[in-house]
Parts: sequence; C-alpha cells; structure tokens
Amino acid sequence: MHPFSLVAFGLFSAFASATPTRISRSDTVLTPKGFIPAENVRHVPQGGHVLHAGSAVHVVDASNNIVDVRRLSTTNTSLPANQTGWVAYGSWLNTLGHPITNFETTWTVPPVPASQVGQTLFLFNSIEPWSFDSILQPVLQYGGSAAGGGAYWSVASWYGANNTYFHTTPVEVAPGTVLKGVMQLTNHTLGDVGNYTYQAYFEGIPGTTMIAKNAEELKWATETLEVYGINSTSDFPEGSTVFSNINLRTTRGHPEGIEWSTVSSTEDGTITTVNVQGSRNATITIEY
Repeated sequence: MHPFSLVAFGLFSAFASATPTRISRSDTVLTPKGFIPAENVRHVPQGGHVLHAGSAVHVVDASNNIVDVRRLSTTNTSLPANQTGWVAYGSWLNTLGHPITNFETTWTVPPVPASQVGQTLFLFNSIEPWSFDSILQPVLQYGGSAAGGGAYWSVASWYGANNTYFHTTPVEVAPGTVLKGVMQLTNHTLGDVGNYTYQAYFEGIPGTTMIAKNAEELKWATETLEVYGINSTSDFPEGSTVFSNINLRTTRGHPEGIEWSTVSSTEDGTITTVNVQGSRNATITIEY
C-alpha cells in the first residue's frame, strides 16, 4: 500500500497524471475539495444561505442580514479532482441542455476505522459546473476538516465557489445510520448562466441545508470517496460503501440511457463499480 494522501486519480483522460497532494500545510485547511487557504472557508448559520452578487459571495443569515462577504478571484483557482484526495468515484456529465433539478443518493454510515491515525474520509454525492470551479455536496465525514470533526462520523453540507468554501454545522451520526443526500434546483432562469438556486441537505437531519443563490448551472454529478492521511487498509472502514437509490432528474424528467463512468485507484486498492446504470435507482459501490 502507498499513502493515499499523496496520490489522487484523473477526472477525465486529460487529467490522467495526478499532482501529489500533501496532507499537512500550515497555511491551509482541509475541505471536501482539497486543501485551501484557511481564510477562504466560512460557516453558514442555520437558516441562512450564500448569495452570488457580482464578483462576491455574501453569507446571509436566517434574518436576511449579510454577515460576511467573500471576494472571488477572477481566475479559476479550484483544484481538479485529480489534485485532491478523490481516489474513487462514479460520475455523469449532463450535456443534454436540460438542467439537473434533483439528485439524491442513499448510503449507510460505515463502521469506525480500526486504526486511528488522524485520517480524514469524505463520502458524498455532488454536482459541479462544467468549469469545475464550484461544487455542491452533502458530505459524510470521518476525522477532521475545516468544519470541525474528529474520530467519529458527522454530516454537513458544503458549497464551494472558486476556492472559497462554505459549510453548515457538522452533525454527528452513528455507524449504521441510513443517509439520503439530496440536491435540488429550486429556482432558475433558462439561458441565464448565473441565475440558478440550489439546495443540498441530508433528509431528516435538521441543520444540514446549504442554499446557494445566483449560482451557475451545475452539470457534473458524482458519487465520491475522498481520503487524506490513509496509510493502510486498516485506516479505512471495513468493507465497502454502496451508493444506492441514485435518482437524477432534469427539467424534462429522468434522462434515459445515461451511463455512469468510474475512476478507481488500482495502486491503493479502492475500486468503483457501477452495479446498476441509469437515472432511476442506480447503484454504485466503492470498495476499500
């Protein structure tokens, strides 16, 4: 086995050669899209949302007060998947011209890993734009991140926009808990690249809703395992994670004939398998 924190694998063939990712940087913090500057991570209060306003993103509280403003870079500084800890995932890119309106997935919280070495694992479904400079994701996390955490499983929803990331408050969950991660398009104007409103949440778990307003269209859907600080198989949970009841809809319903592609890490032994293809009740398994 080789340290998973040093290698991640390609998004598409153009990204086939991964750039090493260190697991400890004094000026950065860990998010479910890799390490970024600590100043670029913000908490969104319960009942609040994030709002794109020109070249800035506002954090707005439940009373509609602006509590923080983050200026976005004029260049895309987000890392592609192969430069983060994305070691195994299934994905589908929407090129149909009809926005994704609903993307939901069910999976079970795994056992706690046998070894405790300060590792962090993220399991999630997510959607991103074609530019890959944003991401929306309801995330199951083991270990620490910029949002908090420790040697236990917790859930939170994240939204990233060009290397600035926002998260809800983590909620601890027990092994064996069945989760449903949901992302929905709640408002949009056709033809307007910056007028899409999305929300992500874990069904039945209060405080996990992340709302992003005036965002760009999110087109790339994934089911992902992301890891940092892994050195051996005992640093993983035992077994595998099955992403099941994967249901994806666009403005014209369930797209027919879609096929999920996969990325695995043969070097590290994480294997992604599509058990059931399609946009209705699809299943993807990631083995550790």
